[in-house]
Amino acid sequence: MTTDPVASAFARHKRIAFQFSGGRDSTAALYLLRPYWYFMTVIHLDTGDQFPETRAVVAAVGRDLLAAGVDLVVIRSDVSGYREQVGLASDLVPVDNSQFGRLVSGREVKVVGRYECCVQNLMLPMNRAMLERGITLLVRGQRDDEYAKQPMRSGDVSDGFEVLYPIQSWTGEQVSKYLSDNALPLAKFYERGAKRAPECMGCTAWWDEGRAEYLKQYHPAKFEDYRKNMKVIRIEIDRQYAFLND
Repeated sequence: MTTDPVASAFARHKRIAFQFSGGRDSTAALYLLRPYWYFMTVIHLDTGDQFPETRAVVAAVGRDLLAAGVDLVVIRSDVSGYREQVGLASDLVPVDNSQFGRLVSGREVKVVGRYECCVQNLMLPMNRAMLERGITLLVRGQRDDEYAKQPMRSGDVSDGFEVLYPIQSWTGEQVSKYLSDNALPLAKFYERGAKRAPECMGCTAWWDEGRAEYLKQYHPAKFEDYRKNMKVIRIEIDRQYAFLND
């Protein structure tokens, strides 16, 4: 007899949370688990700099949850304040512009790595929300093909949390088809070929997302802010790179 991994995981835990981002994978996984909505807390994190496309998806899903008698819990972080205090995120960080490097170099422009920014503004606030609620099972819309080496897979346990990834074996195409077949909300990022939904409009990292082209076409005012910040980062990177000898 084959054991249903979802039913088995839900049977093992009393405090379960679904981490809902508003992206396509997250939306597909949430609706796939619709029979389990009453047994879990659905939590969404808003960094304060979301795309309106993401907000529209979150609002639509929130209405469906509410109609089913389930609340969507929204927690918040302040990524704009983080950028001002800690620095702009970048895929390349000039050592002279890092937190400790600036103490030596005297450079005023603050630059921080993209993963550090995401940890502080996305992962840690969500982790705190899980701990505050005593959650023991985390459900996410994570797929195996998003990673060269998956950090975790369904059934793994870390820091006291077991994780459940109900669509981990799906492809992006399967996710989009599922959403389309079931008339579920999907942000137009994906129509433009995005592999994942960008979290923050003003993010100056994650260069492989194609953010600049999308902002330029659909959010020109935000694109101008983005371009200015990218120019600042580029100047600092070029300055650091100039120390290298061929």
